[in-house]
Amino acid sequence: MKLSIYWKITVPFILLVVAGMGLLGLYTAGSIRDIQTDRQGEKGVSLAKLVSNIASADFADPLKQAQLDNVAKATGTSIGARITLIAPDGTVLGDTDQDPATMDNHSKRPEVVSALATGEGESIRLSATLRQRMMYVAVAVVDQGAVIGIARVALPMSTVQSSVNHATITLIWAIAATTLLVIVAAAFVARMITRPIRRITNAAEDISAGKLGQKIPVRSEDEIGRLGSAFNEMSSSLKNTMTAISEEQSRLEAVLSNLTDGIIMVDSEANVLLANPAAENLLNFDVEKARGRPLIQAAYDYEIEGAVKKCLRTGSQQTVQVDTVTGRFLRVIAAPVESGKLVGALVLLQDLTEMRSLQTMRREFLGNISHELRTPLAGIKAIVDTLRDGAIDDRQAAMDFLDRMESEVDGMTQMVSEVIELSRIETGKITLTLEPLDLNAMVDDIASRLRPQAERKQISLSTDLSADLPLVTADGDRVRQVITNILHNAVKFTDVGGSILARTALNGDRVNVSVS
Repeated sequence: MKLSIYWKITVPFILLVVAGMGLLGLYTAGSIRDIQTDRQGEKGVSLAKLVSNIASADFADPLKQAQLDNVAKATGTSIGARITLIAPDGTVLGDTDQDPATMDNHSKRPEVVSALATGEGESIRLSATLRQRMMYVAVAVVDQGAVIGIARVALPMSTVQSSVNHATITLIWAIAATTLLVIVAAAFVARMITRPIRRITNAAEDISAGKLGQKIPVRSEDEIGRLGSAFNEMSSSLKNTMTAISEEQSRLEAVLSNLTDGIIMVDSEANVLLANPAAENLLNFDVEKARGRPLIQAAYDYEIEGAVKKCLRTGSQQTVQVDTVTGRFLRVIAAPVESGKLVGALVLLQDLTEMRSLQTMRREFLGNISHELRTPLAGIKAIVDTLRDGAIDDRQAAMDFLDRMESEVDGMTQMVSEVIELSRIETGKITLTLEPLDLNAMVDDIASRLRPQAERKQISLSTDLSADLPLVTADGDRVRQVITNILHNAVKFTDVGGSILARTALNGDRVNVSVS
């Protein structure tokens, strides 16, 4: 529950007075308890010394020790207290209320132990026989410097408690009366103070609802009046400032929204302050949910967090390249933001995924081309060496070697053409020249050109051309290159003795060319 300022002023006054009076009451009650306890102890010591003087003669004469029980009962009755007479070994020799023979040895009683050691002892505890708290005061009975016995007096603590209870009740009534007066006074003062504050609060609520430029009447020149004047000036200044901030924020949002690179702003503790849509897409998070939370909870990448924290720690720009959990490859640049001191960092995210993919494809392609060229070149080198070693004189063998060389050269020519074409595609210099094409004639021509290569591998290369195939509009060179590549791969990877079929067909409004 939210308390109003009225109650925030009133309640502390009440609690302060109640707490103060309560502490005073506790202190006073404790002091009364201590004073009464001390008085009870002094009374007990006096009585115990009196009993010690009365019983000393009987303690000193072994023949009279049997009379100590009668002395205890008679003396206890006369002074109105329980008296116990104890031998130095703890044996009870006399007691006002009980038969000494039935009582336990008292050598372990705290007051007896203290009296034997120092001459006097005192202990407060619950009496097992009377079921109430008692004060036991013991005094040593001394004869010629030697302890010959202990005289103990037991006094009830009920009188002490009664005095404390009476003082406590008096204090409670005093606290209640004082509290009531404070409530009335605090309520009156709080109402006087809070009335102008409520007017300021209402005006502030109107401002928070968007009603800028609120004014309140100022009727005094005290602190509340100066607060009202300051509020009016603040309201006017706030209206102008909010207008300027709104315009600046609109420009900033427009710039950030149109950036293709991700932008994240964090504070000095690496908590997200803002981010543009590009950063949300690159790291797959919602900036509204991430705002005010640690960057690691938005990015889920310890390398990015590490670069940002190092930037905040060292105050220098940090750059790393990371593979994110979203499958993107990013260059992350964290730059410190300072305003007299380090207040945060600006994180720039550049998506290099496509660039790295192209570089990877280029490396793999060049590696494959190098491997593909190495094999036919090695074959040609072996053929040349064989011909030089005398095989050239065997016409049949020489012709066979030349056919194999021609096949290898055709394959390398095809690969070189593909590399050149790839280079054109990457540089954007490739263009399409559209014209009517007869696919049947093109497929038949390509098959005829590659048939000698197929026959050298004992592969059957045949065609199945549709008779009702219409002309199609396409770039003849590019289509020829595609079909040639596919048929060439078929010849290259079909096992010896296999067969290849090139087929054309009309399928609705589409023309299909297939190689199987």
